[in-house]
Amino acid sequence: MKRSPMTSKSVLVAVVLALALAASGGPAAGPKKPLSYDAYDGWRSIQGTQLSRDGRWLAYALVPQDGDGELVVRDLKTDKEHRAARGRGAVLTADGKFAVFTVAPVKAEVDKAKKDKKKPEEQPKSGLGIMDLATGLVTTVDRVKSFKVAEDSGAFVAYLLEPPLKKPDEKKDEAKTEEAKKEPSAKPEAKPEVKAAPGPEAPKADEPKKEEKKKEPGTELVVRELATGKETRIAEAVEYAWNKPGTWLAYGVSSKIPENDGAFALEAAAGRTVPLLKGLGNYKNLTFDEKGGQLAFVSDRDDYKADKPAFKLYHWSTAEGTGKVVAKAHKASSAAVELVAVSAASELVPAQAKGFPAGLAVSENGRLRFSKDGGRLFFGIAAVPEPEPKDAPE
Repeated sequence: MKRSPMTSKSVLVAVVLALALAASGGPAAGPKKPLSYDAYDGWRSIQGTQLSRDGRWLAYALVPQDGDGELVVRDLKTDKEHRAARGRGAVLTADGKFAVFTVAPVKAEVDKAKKDKKKPEEQPKSGLGIMDLATGLVTTVDRVKSFKVAEDSGAFVAYLLEPPLKKPDEKKDEAKTEEAKKEPSAKPEAKPEVKAAPGPEAPKADEPKKEEKKKEPGTELVVRELATGKETRIAEAVEYAWNKPGTWLAYGVSSKIPENDGAFALEAAAGRTVPLLKGLGNYKNLTFDEKGGQLAFVSDRDDYKADKPAFKLYHWSTAEGTGKVVAKAHKASSAAVELVAVSAASELVPAQAKGFPAGLAVSENGRLRFSKDGGRLFFGIAAVPEPEPKDAPE
């Protein structure tokens, strides 16, 4: 049957029209919706990637531009995944059995607290998460400042808690104290001046008393055995550090009771605590050597009450019968001493070492570092602190 030219042309036009409609999304399709800034909030980035030593586990955080993220721990052998809400900053233990991570507070709660102008200590705080990689089971702890896992061990985790929230009664008492400080004290009635006989000059009544130094107390430090959940709790800790094998945990204490201040070492497996140095003061920069057998730190214990206290350098050894050091300068221009084991934990006196720069002393802010073989200790030095003159302008 012969088709008319008109019919063939109509079919061709219909096909072309159908293709055009398909390309444009059909007659019901409108203009493309522009991409708004709200869409960016849902985009997620990968952060904090960690690979286990055996290469089996990969951990990373999926973090949106705005909102709560999650931690993903993926078994690269089976492609199975464990997830934890708001997890980030994961550390995979050396034995590949646990993931320890920070649990961020709910963002909506943080935003609300800021909007309500709550004090920093009353705002939501981060927590701690411990994931058993064999089961995916997660244990969480609220209000955790920081945590540390030994580099070469998966047996323990140490974490420092935030200060406990104040009770309503404590808040009221604190508010009353602040109000009392603001109220001007009543002036005593004027008395007739009486000239006293010459003698030793008495202190002026209106001379301001020297303010007592304030030192914030520490918070609770928890050492948890990962496999069993057994815990050791240490009061009023401020600083802590594991040695590389995870056998010893050194920590400093800042207490409300001055005689409880000090530097200590906990033998994790045995639960034995060794006092390294005690007394009112600050204990800082706890640093182990590469093998984990030596510890160094600084303290102002002997000069704490001074306006600008001087810090001293201390050394201790985990091995029995070692610890004391004979200070011997390595180079005239360097801040280093050779370590020679003698008997007990003690103070290093680098200023007595040959070649130590005159007028300089151990710096409280300098980084402590052992040489790779553990034979030398490097530390920061600074000008010897001098008290400000009494008549100095404020």
